[in-house]
Amino acid sequence: MPDVVDPFNRDVDGHGAYRYTDPGRRSCAYANERFTRVILEAAGVEGKRVVDIGCGDGTYTEALLTRGRAASVLGIDPAVAGIERARAMYGALEGLSFRQGVAADLATSGERLDLAVVRGVIHHVARPEEQIAAILAAAKQAFFLEPNGWNPVLKAIERLSPYHRDHGERSYVLERYRRWIAAAGGRVERSFFFGLVPMFSPDWLVSVGSALEPIVERVPLVRRLLCGQVGILASGGPR
Repeated sequence: MPDVVDPFNRDVDGHGAYRYTDPGRRSCAYANERFTRVILEAAGVEGKRVVDIGCGDGTYTEALLTRGRAASVLGIDPAVAGIERARAMYGALEGLSFRQGVAADLATSGERLDLAVVRGVIHHVARPEEQIAAILAAAKQAFFLEPNGWNPVLKAIERLSPYHRDHGERSYVLERYRRWIAAAGGRVERSFFFGLVPMFSPDWLVSVGSALEPIVERVPLVRRLLCGQVGILASGGPR
């Protein structure tokens, strides 16, 4: 899957890490901290055996263990450069490990963990329905955090931004995720829209977006169209 993996390997080779993990960029730092808090609050990580699907360079995998107090965390990703950096930076932490691979590898090996965290992965892959089925086969529950395909600004960015085109990003509406999860024998337990601050946006938008988020996220139709992200907690089928 060179269309998925190669751009991320190039990010690490050229920048030393994934570009969206840059703490010096205010929008990236704000959005990623919000993503982490949403995952820890909505997914119920504490005490669980967790797999971080598409863990990238490990920057946010570590928080599942140290902040979320998971029993153990396995990070898997097909990008060699990302896994190498993750091991170098965080591999010494007890209870945290990294492996090159994809969700289907876990299902094939017979492993089934308590929770899969899927942070911004599905909109990169060529066959989302197959990836979701593999994830639900590998974990009792899964929490998906993905771009909101209802947002018209986000759809325009996907088409116009060289970074988004290079990384093969294609967002989907919530209803399509529901269909894919149901087709895999899973069940959506909870879903919600959130977030107004896009990564790589100017600093002024961070101030404006963060102030408006609590208001927008409370209004049903408005949040469906304006929020940038969707969170989905799903349970897998019997195995």
